Amino acid sequence: MAPFGKSFLKARIKQRSKEAEPTEGKEIQVTVCGDEKSVCGVTKRTTCLDMIQALLDDHKSIPEAKRQLHGDPKDFCLVERWKGFERAIPPLTHILRLWLAWGEQRPFVRFVLVKTSDFVAAPVKKCAKPKGARPKRHEQTRAPQSLPAEKQKRVVRKAFRKLEKLHKENKSSSEDVDKMVQLILQQDHAIREQIQRMQDLDSELERMTHLQDGFEGWTSDVDEQVNRLVYTSDGIEQLETQVQMHQLLILELSREIDKELRKENQQEAAEDEGVHAAELERLQSEISRSLFAGVSLQNQVSQMDSQLQKLESTLVLKDDECWQLASQLNQLQIADRGEEKAFFLEAVKGKGELRLCELTDTDSDTGISSTHSQDSLSPGLDFPPPLDSDV
Repeated sequence: MAPFGKSFLKARIKQRSKEAEPTEGKEIQVTVCGDEKSVCGVTKRTTCLDMIQALLDDHKSIPEAKRQLHGDPKDFCLVERWKGFERAIPPLTHILRLWLAWGEQRPFVRFVLVKTSDFVAAPVKKCAKPKGARPKRHEQTRAPQSLPAEKQKRVVRKAFRKLEKLHKENKSSSEDVDKMVQLILQQDHAIREQIQRMQDLDSELERMTHLQDGFEGWTSDVDEQVNRLVYTSDGIEQLETQVQMHQLLILELSREIDKELRKENQQEAAEDEGVHAAELERLQSEISRSLFAGVSLQNQVSQMDSQLQKLESTLVLKDDECWQLASQLNQLQIADRGEEKAFFLEAVKGKGELRLCELTDTDSDTGISSTHSQDSLSPGLDFPPPLDSDV
């Protein structure tokens, strides 16, 4: 089983033989730098060197800063691992034939890409020798002796019994290894489920924190609105208390008025009951009229205030226009003053009948009279002319 969290990539191998029709190959998993990679398109002609070349080409797609394998394909080798045993596969070995030869033991076989210089073969466990067994050198030096037939049969039976015992021990050890592998697989599956559950819990916690942040913001807005409502409700309560106080005062005044009226009515009921009733009605009508008149006067006053404000704004605008016209007129007068003096001197020399007042009455260039300019400065209003003008 591939360890949890490792990337599972697929690399296409380069076929040595160029066939006319592409044939579908099988898929073999290889461990490269701790990551499980699946090599697709493996055929019966694919060698171990082809797989190394394909894996190195795929490894080159990783950024150079993260690469761990550098070198040529001949510097690497595939290591075959099975139940604690491992061996280096020759480069020209047909990998698919080797993979199919494992049969039912394929789930326990792993191929690992390592550098040839880094590979150190694990020591193979020696099988336990039976008691009383002698070293091989003694067996080799021992010369064959002629034994009786019965003794030879006993020796053969004893040897077969020992072989059967060894075979049972190997079978039991293989069964124990299978049980351990199954237990490891089950634990790996349980660990994956626990990690997945932890990831789900983390995502759920993130979602809940996000919702809690939104809820806190919403509660703060609600608190502000509640405070505003409380403030407004306090103002409304104050107004209601004031209204109740005024109502109580009105009731007291009305009771006092009723008492006074009753006293007056009791004292003068015999004399002029009808006159007082008429007078009371007249007073009530006058009070109502005065109330209506006061309301109408208040409306008129508000209208007059609005009109006055409008008139004040128009007066300010007119004043600004007057000042602008006065400044323009001063500029025109200053510009035309030299021409008027020259014209006046020529007229005095020629005829001697023109006066200075005639020059001031009419503008030579504009043709606008002084009275007209005064009217334009303050139309319909007794507004004083500007001090720096000659008007």
